[in-house]
Amino acid sequence: MSSLLVLIACSDFGLAKVEDPRVAEAELDTGAEVPEVEQPGDSGTPPLDTAAEEPVEEVPEADTAAPPAEETQADDPPPEDDCTETDDLIYVIARDDGVLHTFDPASLSFDSLGRVNCGTGETPGSMSVSRDGVAYVRYADNSLYAVDLATMSCARTSYSDRATRFDSFGMGYSTDSSDTWREQLYVANEDSLGILDLSTGDVATLGRMASQSELTGNADGELWAMLPLEQPAELVQIDKANAHVLTTIELRAFPDPSDIDTFAFATWSGDFYVFVREHGMGRSTDVYKVTSGGSMSVVMTDIGFDVVGAGTSTCAPS
Repeated sequence: MSSLLVLIACSDFGLAKVEDPRVAEAELDTGAEVPEVEQPGDSGTPPLDTAAEEPVEEVPEADTAAPPAEETQADDPPPEDDCTETDDLIYVIARDDGVLHTFDPASLSFDSLGRVNCGTGETPGSMSVSRDGVAYVRYADNSLYAVDLATMSCARTSYSDRATRFDSFGMGYSTDSSDTWREQLYVANEDSLGILDLSTGDVATLGRMASQSELTGNADGELWAMLPLEQPAELVQIDKANAHVLTTIELRAFPDPSDIDTFAFATWSGDFYVFVREHGMGRSTDVYKVTSGGSMSVVMTDIGFDVVGAGTSTCAPS
């Protein structure tokens, strides 16, 4: 949900008729009289029905409708400790010192959690947060580390850029739908969207993107991308099956791409928060708020450090 933006060729980054049973075929005895068949109503004795229909038991139709959301959740409940290890605020990471902060959009305040030290010697470039209390931080050499938010301990993941050739990417979690707690980690490089399987380190490409982007998602199953290189910059909702754009919000007052040093963004309670540092001595990150209706405003200026990664877990309000 955040990234170090490198603006060199945008590259840091389908019925049958039933015969009357009473009419039976009779054998003829040659020379014998054929008795007259008594017709119904000719006497008080009704004719015998020798082929009475047996009652047919009705079989109820199968219910093929999908179960309601309550049943889906009941069949696949979240773990007992779900969301207990993750704050429902926005997490951001600073470029220069690797300090992790929470950002409270309600009070427009930051709280330092401590320095992330993964021993890489590289600066962070992007970050996402899972609902089980792990921040995934991509560094400038495209290595990916898992940071335990409770202890700040750091471990390298199985992801290898040499194996995937996916290059630098932004990332964000989104639930599979609004009816489940299960989530996927989506990644986007300069022209593609994919799913990163953290158990194997593999990336499954889903479709093409317009340009370099950052990602954020929520508990409603939505996935959004920030594309600062478009003219004007765009914030788009993406179809997670094929990367097609579903909704576009144009950000006409967003800084020019040539002026941007770093940027990151995340969603919270239906709005979006974009962290931008423009080139220039003595400058640090400014914070923009973009409403779901597309209104953009600067809510904080010069916060004192440079944000390169931002993320919310899918436990955050959506």
